[in-house]
Amino acid sequence: MILGAIEISLRSTRFSLSEVSSFSAERVVERSHGVTANVDGLDRITALLMSEVEFARDQGAERIEVTAVPALRGSRLVRLLDRVADAIGVGPIRIPTRRDWTAATFLGVTIPAGDSLPDPVAVAVIGETAIGFAVGRPGDIPEWIGSRPVGASTMTRKARFQDPPRPGQIEAAVIGASRGIASMFPPETERVLVVSPLAAVVERLCGPRIGPEEARKGLDAILGQTSDDISAWFGAEAPLARHLPGIIVGHAALAEGLGVRVEPALSDLAASRFWLGEREELFTGPGPS
Repeated sequence: MILGAIEISLRSTRFSLSEVSSFSAERVVERSHGVTANVDGLDRITALLMSEVEFARDQGAERIEVTAVPALRGSRLVRLLDRVADAIGVGPIRIPTRRDWTAATFLGVTIPAGDSLPDPVAVAVIGETAIGFAVGRPGDIPEWIGSRPVGASTMTRKARFQDPPRPGQIEAAVIGASRGIASMFPPETERVLVVSPLAAVVERLCGPRIGPEEARKGLDAILGQTSDDISAWFGAEAPLARHLPGIIVGHAALAEGLGVRVEPALSDLAASRFWLGEREELFTGPGPS
């Protein structure tokens, strides 16, 4: 089946369309739009929702889910966008808990990998406001889930990143995020896979297995580069390019805070949400008809 997903974050709105089965996902298209999630951006986000939903339906999407990040829970923007989503037949807007967000990402990584991953395995996800961390059996809802408020945007703000950030600002962000990660104490695993919107760029800069030294080499490689430079260099959308230093900081913090090497990974947005719902239904049974 073809599934669509739209995720409204604090500074961008991401759209994904994928052909999904119970064990695989093939991405049709994924794109990110830079727009700040406040009432001033209502008209633009409304136009994006309507445009992307129309595109998804033209491509044969059977379901389109619209989600917003937990930081937008109870906001006036989401209340207004709920009316739009209802009017175009994709409402209400869902706001997953950090636990559900992390569990869905875990499934999005481990289900397509099949039997190639060890049991247990760990998956981290670097979001704008938080890093989620899950440990469990590949393909199942994870047994252990934690999170810390050290996401790419959060650490950028706390360390007062300029564009480009200065070395002292980057080091402050790494130290602060590492302390947060070190306080989680998750179960030990053989492998730690890290999902971010720029996983391919992170791997290109830091390598496929990233320790503290490799992460710092990646940060050194973009030192002095503005977000516009990064966008042009890697072909990344501008809203994602602004987050690249914070995303690499997240990888450094995971490597330092947990004392492990981490591996960049991908998780399909539409498929991960579908697989979480599918497995939760298997666990709890279908609801009342």
